[in-house]
Amino acid sequence: MSPPLLVIRSMLVRVPARLWLWAFAFAIAADLAAITLGTDAVRWASKPALTLLLLAHLIVATPPGLRHARLFGLGLLLACAADIALLVDGTTAFLVGMGLFALMQITYFAVFIRLGALPILREHWTAPGCYLAFWLGANVLLWPQLGALAVPIAVYSLLLVSMAAAGSALNRLTAVGGLFFVVSDLVLGLGVAGIDFALQDQTVMATYAAAQLLLTLGTIKALSLKARE
Repeated sequence: MSPPLLVIRSMLVRVPARLWLWAFAFAIAADLAAITLGTDAVRWASKPALTLLLLAHLIVATPPGLRHARLFGLGLLLACAADIALLVDGTTAFLVGMGLFALMQITYFAVFIRLGALPILREHWTAPGCYLAFWLGANVLLWPQLGALAVPIAVYSLLLVSMAAAGSALNRLTAVGGLFFVVSDLVLGLGVAGIDFALQDQTVMATYAAAQLLLTLGTIKALSLKARE
């Protein structure tokens, strides 16, 4: 680990790991309140804080120098950048955000595979099969309403369900986290397709935050088990 990273880690570990999770809980509460009250300026702080606080928890809760932890941390940083991009209005910003989330899905998938998900996926195809069927059905149904975004969303959503399927093979935390991520992006996709309902934005963020939290905690658990081997 480079000296600057060691300095950052030494500063973060002075705060107990559970306090970073309490800060995360405060950040998502603030973000949901900002959505409800329409105070968009607050979201420039509350929304990016979510994955940054989980990154801090990851750093504190895992030993230094773990390659898989660093890769998952990169995914959290990509998610943070994507969250910022999606705060900007317009199709270009949406595509940038989706591209960054696609890279995040790839990093999470790689971490889960390296932590032992692949042998389980080879033997148990129920979850991957269900996710693939869901991906196909959702894209067929929503394709006419998505216009020029249909192809990028199809590619991104395939990466999403691949990550969720890999997470389902790792442990219960990552399994539920991956499911929440799919739900969050499905609700978001319905909005893009022009299908709106009450508390839609709040639902997107609540399920997204739960997904990132559970995926992080599940990865930490898997890292701990691997370190004991």
